[in-house]
Amino acid sequence: MKNQLIVLATVLFIVLFTCTDKSAFKNEINFYIAVDGNDSKNGRSIENAFATLEKARNVIRELKQKGKLNKPVNVYLQGGTYQLTEPFILKPEDSGIEEFPISYCALENEKPIISGGIQVHKWTETQINGHNVLVTDLSNIDGYAPFEQLWVNSHRAIQARTPNSGYLRFKFDESQITSMTQGLKGQMDRLNYIADDEHHFEGIEDGVVVAFYKWLDYHLPFNKIDKEKDEIIFTGKTMRCVETNEAYYLEGGKGMLDNPGEWYLDRQTNKLYYYPLENETEVVATIPSLINVLRMEGDARSNQYVENIQFKGITFSHSTWVLPRDASEHGSYGQADIKMEGALHLNGAKNNLFEDCEITAIGNYGLEIGLGCSNIKVLSCDIHDLGAGGLLIGPKIRPRGKVGVEDLGKVEFPPVLEDPADTTSNIEIADSRIHDGGKYFHCAVGIWIGQSPNNYIHHNEIKNFYYSAISTGWTWGYGPALATGNIFEYNHIHHIGGYTNGDGSVLSDLGGIYTLGDQTGTIIRYNKFHDIFAGKYGGWAIYCDEGSRNILIENNLAYRCRHACFNQHYGKDNLVRNNIFAFADTGPVMLARAEPHTSYILRNNIILSNITPIYAGGYAYDVEKQKAFDSDHNLVWSTSGKVLGAQNRFPSRIYEPNERVLSWEEWLALGNDKNSLIADPGFKDPENGDFSLTEDSPALKIGFKPFPLDKAGPR
Repeated sequence: MKNQLIVLATVLFIVLFTCTDKSAFKNEINFYIAVDGNDSKNGRSIENAFATLEKARNVIRELKQKGKLNKPVNVYLQGGTYQLTEPFILKPEDSGIEEFPISYCALENEKPIISGGIQVHKWTETQINGHNVLVTDLSNIDGYAPFEQLWVNSHRAIQARTPNSGYLRFKFDESQITSMTQGLKGQMDRLNYIADDEHHFEGIEDGVVVAFYKWLDYHLPFNKIDKEKDEIIFTGKTMRCVETNEAYYLEGGKGMLDNPGEWYLDRQTNKLYYYPLENETEVVATIPSLINVLRMEGDARSNQYVENIQFKGITFSHSTWVLPRDASEHGSYGQADIKMEGALHLNGAKNNLFEDCEITAIGNYGLEIGLGCSNIKVLSCDIHDLGAGGLLIGPKIRPRGKVGVEDLGKVEFPPVLEDPADTTSNIEIADSRIHDGGKYFHCAVGIWIGQSPNNYIHHNEIKNFYYSAISTGWTWGYGPALATGNIFEYNHIHHIGGYTNGDGSVLSDLGGIYTLGDQTGTIIRYNKFHDIFAGKYGGWAIYCDEGSRNILIENNLAYRCRHACFNQHYGKDNLVRNNIFAFADTGPVMLARAEPHTSYILRNNIILSNITPIYAGGYAYDVEKQKAFDSDHNLVWSTSGKVLGAQNRFPSRIYEPNERVLSWEEWLALGNDKNSLIADPGFKDPENGDFSLTEDSPALKIGFKPFPLDKAGPR
């Protein structure tokens, strides 16, 4: 009897285990895809799996057309790499409904990769520049086109460059110093190099100069090197004049292939060369061939949406973005590189979900949520190894001209959007890690929000970008703007403007969270910022740039910033309260430009310096003459033992002890901080990032309310 029970239990277990999926008991429809599948099969079990996403999509379309889609649908992908020859496209006819969504999911504990790349296995040995390297001919590979980024054995390989690490500097011209406040106007087709660097220029004629300008980077193909004038001459022109003493490097030239892990593409012969790493014997290279690996193509203007589709546990990889090499091109995609697309591109999409997905080995932005999208959720995703940035959200529209504050209420502005249906709103990005971006297009950002309201960005970790972590709003000045009502909370933002490995600090004018224009209803709270760097200027944790107004900034912790923890260029009526701002090389709090109104209100904050003044003035704010913002009921302290008031600083210059600085008493005499308190707040270990307060901290006397310091980042 005992043996019979064992046999019965075993049979029952086998029956249950071999059911198509546990969800079968939930009255769902299931399809399966496998790398060794066959589209001629029915796809209803792993043994009869389809081979392609397109086949599963088309079968679901047929079910809908027959009126049989009355249950949720799951498409399960077996682990492995699914190499696409064209983007996977979903249209309105591929939608689910709220009750019965359509889900594309990884089989449990497996890792399916949807790839826009082409794998290369066949190599021969050769020599180049005196080094033993591998070479392959790409001429006969279907789908091949010249590329700028390459992955070898699952890691991002380095396009041959010089110097192999670090940067060169253009020749310094002291005559530029007085013009740096407003930036140099016009374009450039050449730059002067330092003569001692000339040894880097042998055999690089088919390469590119990567030059940095404040908040931009340029990729400029060589025309020639003029060694008599010490000039690098480009085939095209920069959008703006690059200042002297800016950083640059050279890449993509044959003579630069001299270091293990580097590659070089001969665009004339279509031959790819790779210098293997030590002990790297089997080499599989993946060439990116698609700009998009996924497209949702709806039309909000005609009320035709792609909706109620979910992606769970899927990895998206190997997209491309190719540099313009035409002489008429500028070699740049503008601030934050927003002119490019995302590897995952959504238009006219709503009520869709990306959960536990990975977006990696990307040549452009990871995910673009474009026109007419709403209620898109990106939850617990890992978005990393990015040629550009993480996410693009909303219309890329910049209203023309800069409207002054004096025109508010007096001028009737045209609408920002041509059609209200183009509005993108209510996007949630949560519990995700967005990191190691700007790998090729350095001025891209972690999350960019354009003319888009009511988005919720929370509990994310954003790190390792050369430029800003989050950028929101795309209206300079006081003109019409739509980036209102956005909430940024509990995000952990660190190592921005420079990587944890020390690379970077070549771009300027950046922030952990960067804002522009009218932000009415926007809230920045409970975020943790630290290790914010910059090149010449602008390593700010929270940066309210031109026209930023009506923002609530509260309960944030920001420390170890290059220039200031909080900076406002110019704006109006921002409330900055109950924050901890500690340690910055210019001063913890800064204002660049004063205007004839209150720029911001600073209340109940703890402001901690080391040797710097508490406040700093910028290019158009004189701390000795103007009361430009309302600061009171704050606690201030300096670990040096002496609290200094303020110093005029152009943003590109850090605190200078040998120049005029206002004492705290002189700062008070101007009507500032009358009820603020000088006292040691009693942090546990601020130098090492522990800002815990004792129960009897004097900060409580100025109305400071302690907030949780360990809740920022993914849960």
